[in-house]
Amino acid sequence: MKFRMIFLGAEQDPDGGTVPELDADIPVDESSLRCYEYSGTHMVRRDQLANGRVRRTPVANFRARIVSDIIRDDGAQQQREFGVEAELGGSRQVFALPAAEFGRMGWVLERLGPRAIIYPGQQQHVRAAMQSLSGAIHQEHIYAHLGWRRHGSQWVYLHAGGALGVGGPVNGLQVQPPAALQHYQLRVPANHGQLTTAVRASLQILLAAPDRISFPLLASVYRAALGASHFSLFLSGPSGVFKTAFAALAQQHFGAAMDASGLPANFASTANALERLAYAAKDALLVVDDFAPAGVGDGLLESVTERLFRGVGNAQARSRLGGDGRLQTQQAPRGLVLGTGEAVPPGQSIRARLLIVEMDAGAVRRTALNAGQSAGREGLLAAAMGAFVVWLAGTYEAMQNRLQQRVQVLRSQGHGMAGHARTPAAMAELRAGWEIFLDFAEEKGAIGGLERAELEERARQALVELAERQAKYQTAGDPAVRFTGLLKAALATGQAYVADRQGKAPTEAAGWGWQRTGSGHGWKPRGRCIGWVVNGDLYLEPSASYQVVQEIAGTESLAVSEAALRRRLWEQGLLASRDTARQVLLVRRILAGAARKVLHLRASHVLARSA
Repeated sequence: MKFRMIFLGAEQDPDGGTVPELDADIPVDESSLRCYEYSGTHMVRRDQLANGRVRRTPVANFRARIVSDIIRDDGAQQQREFGVEAELGGSRQVFALPAAEFGRMGWVLERLGPRAIIYPGQQQHVRAAMQSLSGAIHQEHIYAHLGWRRHGSQWVYLHAGGALGVGGPVNGLQVQPPAALQHYQLRVPANHGQLTTAVRASLQILLAAPDRISFPLLASVYRAALGASHFSLFLSGPSGVFKTAFAALAQQHFGAAMDASGLPANFASTANALERLAYAAKDALLVVDDFAPAGVGDGLLESVTERLFRGVGNAQARSRLGGDGRLQTQQAPRGLVLGTGEAVPPGQSIRARLLIVEMDAGAVRRTALNAGQSAGREGLLAAAMGAFVVWLAGTYEAMQNRLQQRVQVLRSQGHGMAGHARTPAAMAELRAGWEIFLDFAEEKGAIGGLERAELEERARQALVELAERQAKYQTAGDPAVRFTGLLKAALATGQAYVADRQGKAPTEAAGWGWQRTGSGHGWKPRGRCIGWVVNGDLYLEPSASYQVVQEIAGTESLAVSEAALRRRLWEQGLLASRDTARQVLLVRRILAGAARKVLHLRASHVLARSA
């Protein structure tokens, strides 16, 4: 049987040839008729007409097919992609497309260039042709994050080089984290001797700086591999003290290539980018380098740190809508972040979520630092971490329970610790993680019992000292403490004054913003009235005092509302009383001949001696 092949409108192929001649009688095997086929360099649609004839219509001047069906799994949601192979003008390309983008076909010009033509009215036929001509499609499941995942009945640790389980490397798992995390590649020691050498190399980092610096950083390395934590570390110090180099030693436990010049992230990135990296860097340490504000009140950079560190501390991220208008799964940080910078990010709330490790000039011991850098380049630090996660894989769930129980015990022992209420919890996390690492090192024979006890005690003392050093940062950033400090400045500089109960000059008037008259026998106020002092009590007009403080603070104004400031004054114990009957923080008093609602402080909080 023969059919007449009809082609309407012959066209010139932009690649130099012609569209295949279709107006000819050719034999057709009815049993093998398909809707689409390749014809030369084209894809063609084939239709059987009612009169028995077959019409072949070119749909595109290129050939393309789907070669792989890819599921990208980030641990919270899965996204489908298609691996596509395309040929145009003798050139072959292979690339991946999100499934939704594939269906819209807008990718053709972007991926193949201006010579790629979909003929008029044929867009959906091109999509259908690619699907029908693909044949067997290879299925792939790709993990797009680091850290722990269950694989069958076992736990495995994902890194950019694959996966590690209780027996070492696990075959058959593909891991493709974001490009910035491609160097997160752990190693596994080949024998017990190499394992011991790797663990000893890791411990030698403790010699590179005083214990108050080295122990928190090395403890954070091993705590990171144990799972999610809700605090971050921040390595602070002036330029030239080797902050970045020391942070890189910690980072190289997760990959030899991540030295000081190859760290995965920095604060020049956008808040969205850092948030997504911290999400993908699950159960791993993520160094974010070089917090360097351009000047006082660098709002853009401060907003980046705000998003990142608050997200870690609260295990939350900014909600987003997908292209379909649906709310996407939050990408909250799942790694332990270590930041570095010459300045400490401002804000009491943010600092409460940080453990700030100070590096002074001369603190780093260069010889030990150089030895650590050599160990990092050789992959010894990554081998120590590789051995640690292989050890953890055998008892992962039991180790999680043990970690949580130990943290609860240690946190309860730190209730009297100076600083913010979050500090004891963070210290407990570091210490518990360090103890688990020491268990591993002792069990593998890398350290003995006496050395283990010494390392545990030195870590305890180092963390106590670190906790004590947090108080000054958290207090300095507290809006209530800043408020009283700025009040003193306003009174000293003549921008505000405090009167006595009758509205006249109080005792010690000079300290309350008054100055002598020209005759020297009287007093006159300076600035605006913000309150009244009665014996040892100071009553502040809330709005006036708040406005004056914000004015004198300038670009470093208090980042809290007037109502929030009142609550913080009460929480810090700076309010002497409140109206318990009405359950409000403002008290009622008759001052300067009028009934007023005021904040009640002790005068000694603002003046060195009470008036």
